[in-house]
Amino acid sequence: MSIQQKKLTAFIFTLLTCVLLAAVAMNDMGDGVAGAIQGSGAGIERRAADFSGRQIEAGAVLFGQYCFSCHGEHGQGIAAVAPPLNRKDLLDGSYEKAVGWSGSVDSFIKSTISSGRPIQSRPDLYSARMPTWSNEYGGPLRPDQVDALVSFVLNWQNSAPEVDAWPPPSSPQPTATPNPIAIHAQARAGVEAGVIATCQDIPAQYAGKISPFRSDDRAALAAGKVTYLDKCAICHGTTGQGNGPAAASLNPKPADMAFMQELPVDCQFYRISEGVQGTGMPPWKSLGEDAIWQVLLYERSLSGVGLH
Repeated sequence: MSIQQKKLTAFIFTLLTCVLLAAVAMNDMGDGVAGAIQGSGAGIERRAADFSGRQIEAGAVLFGQYCFSCHGEHGQGIAAVAPPLNRKDLLDGSYEKAVGWSGSVDSFIKSTISSGRPIQSRPDLYSARMPTWSNEYGGPLRPDQVDALVSFVLNWQNSAPEVDAWPPPSSPQPTATPNPIAIHAQARAGVEAGVIATCQDIPAQYAGKISPFRSDDRAALAAGKVTYLDKCAICHGTTGQGNGPAAASLNPKPADMAFMQELPVDCQFYRISEGVQGTGMPPWKSLGEDAIWQVLLYERSLSGVGLH
């Protein structure tokens, strides 16, 4: 083989080697790019899931703060007060279709939370009027908080039970139009009288309970105020007059703390702990005894009543 032929052979071999190495490099680069794209998509999905989870958690806190006193701790509703939210027809779109809503399930829930229901759908079944909650309509919640509540309610979607929240109404009987102010006053008086009456038969675990705090304990009063404003003022009002933002939607109305003058301390502790059946007052024993005593002290301080 001549020198020229050897040089040509070496050149061809070198060229083929370079082509082969370039092909391998391009293949590796392609895999790397594809992996990067795939990894980026997975990262986006993870971030979206994380955001959704945080939004549901925020909604759960807001639900416990503003909604469960009418709709129940798990959205199961409270008889004669407000309908269940954790139910299949509401969350699968059947109810929305039945009432003529043309939008999505989440938009229906968002609209209801935001603007409320000033006119009761079925006053024969539920006494509560849904107040406006979005600050766009004069309520206390920001739009992002309303969105968080929607996410929390929709979180029940896959496991919601079938519940007949709207049975057919019975034939109404004609009655005279009542005076709403008189009715509310009578209802509140009736509830307060009923609560006082239950003090005659307090369960043994509550009878004779004594506060571990003095009525002038500033730290206990301060802690009680924080809990009261967070959990109680929505119904009972910031000054304890039963005129909180949700009071308009409740029947009977929340109690005015002035009536605590007639309520024994152990009975008040009992009622805060166990709630008042037939009203929007839920049980609060999950707060723990110390927190309940602190709230009790603060409530009694609103009307100048001590622990006597």
